[in-house]
Amino acid sequence: MEQALALVRRQAPPAPASAPEAPEPHDAAAPEQKSTSLGLALQGGGAHGAFTWGVLDRLLESGLFRIEAISGASAGALNAVVAANGLLAKGPDAAREDLEKFWRNVGATAAFTPYNPSLLDKMMNGWNQDGSGRQLGLDIATRLVSPYQFNPLGHNPLRELLGESIDFELIRRNRRLKLYIAATDISTGRAKIFRTGQLSPDVLDATTALPSIHHAVEIDGVHYWDGGFSANPPLIPLVEHAGCRDILLVQIESPRDESLPVTPTEIRSRLARLTLMAPLNRELDALRWAEKMAAHGAGESAASLPYPRMHRIDSGDALSPLGQFSKLNPEWAMLQHLRDIGRQQADAWLSRKAMHVGERATFRL
Repeated sequence: MEQALALVRRQAPPAPASAPEAPEPHDAAAPEQKSTSLGLALQGGGAHGAFTWGVLDRLLESGLFRIEAISGASAGALNAVVAANGLLAKGPDAAREDLEKFWRNVGATAAFTPYNPSLLDKMMNGWNQDGSGRQLGLDIATRLVSPYQFNPLGHNPLRELLGESIDFELIRRNRRLKLYIAATDISTGRAKIFRTGQLSPDVLDATTALPSIHHAVEIDGVHYWDGGFSANPPLIPLVEHAGCRDILLVQIESPRDESLPVTPTEIRSRLARLTLMAPLNRELDALRWAEKMAAHGAGESAASLPYPRMHRIDSGDALSPLGQFSKLNPEWAMLQHLRDIGRQQADAWLSRKAMHVGERATFRL
């Protein structure tokens, strides 16, 4: 709970009710925007990150919010950096175009991955290949052979895609949009949060480095794996460092799954889901605890403390039929399906809850 304690200790004096919040510093060339400020926290989930693409596409299309900070892990980090690149270069329309181009390029790699189901597999099981012969075979193979053996040079096609589309220098020097990207220090298991000025292709390699598929990524003498193991996505940096008063969590994993896993495939899938959800639940618990302790502090006003108004767009049960193994299959048709679900969920949130951003939380800690 040390992060939560830090939040409780950081107390800002209450501002008068009529005083507006201080604006986020921005580049001189950036046009002024009067829309509501919002921080985004983007969960990772492999190819299911196309759901988040759909959410971002709809939010950017709405023009209702000024994005002041974005945090992410794994696929959430990729969405964050690609969207930031477009926003900083030319604005929301460019961000939407960059996101579509990126995911199209990801989809184009599907035919060359061993995780792409065959035509027979798709005829029998659709996109859900959990428990299929292909999934079991690859599961056994990755237990017997490490990525240092089957990919000794550490080739990562994702790095090439990002290198073609991301202006890292533009991102690093900007003062308008803050980014927080998580990777997992494999020596300690703790999250390393890379901030805006530290971002590079190596950082994106690190946040997406699945241990059974990719080499660990070395940055400044430290080796990292996928950020989803330790901060999925990071929430506390959006409060502690960016000072976001409203945070929208874009959650790929379903908040609850009431079914009891009984088959080997179901148990493996549930373990994968719990692994991805554990870091998020820890950060939500920390924020909840900090809020509770601050509200009961001697003489302290809840309004003067830095905990945020939380909001959430999640996938509900819409992605459950796809199974966990489909996260490794970036087939374009499936990515489009996920994008459409994301847009639908974002549209529902915009119509029911977006009007409360800046006033009150719509997702209770």
